[in-house]
Amino acid sequence: MTDPNAKRDELDKRVTNLESLFTHLEQTVSDLDGVVVDGHKKIEELSDKVDNLEKKLESEKHDFPDEIRDLL
Repeated sequence: MTDPNAKRDELDKRVTNLESLFTHLEQTVSDLDGVVVDGHKKIEELSDKVDNLEKKLESEKHDFPDEIRDLL
């Protein structure tokens, strides 16, 4: 017969290991969430800059020679 204490010890080890893995995964997900949020902020900033540059370019289009204006 198997020793009930040995089974209990093995189960405790497995649960502890799972808890450790879960904690690690929680931290990884939290870190990745931070990366996604930072990336989204950067994309928003760059998008705003592109929009501003497009508006500026459009408003100053008349200052360009015809050959260049046609390319815009």
